[in-house]
Amino acid sequence: KAGAIELKKRPVQVITPVNSTHRFVLQAIEKGTLQNLVFDNQAFANHRAMAAVFGTILKLPPLKQALASKQFKSVYLDRLLSMQKKKS
Repeated sequence: KAGAIELKKRPVQVITPVNSTHRFVLQAIEKGTLQNLVFDNQAFANHRAMAAVFGTILKLPPLKQALASKQFKSVYLDRLLSMQKKKS
């Protein structure tokens, strides 16, 4: 059709946050403050919030996972990531 709107694919894929936890974790990784988000924030004192953070990290692309692992410095997270790599 003449004058119709046409969608074009972006050259770089942008990952849009799925929920608030995903957005907070992505922002913290980009700023280099993931450890501050987890340990300085009292909202992350319960196991459900920590599970949400770890679940979000496990769903990220490998590069973001590596950045999160480096910032978080957690043996538990390293183990989770290595187990995930073995499964795939």
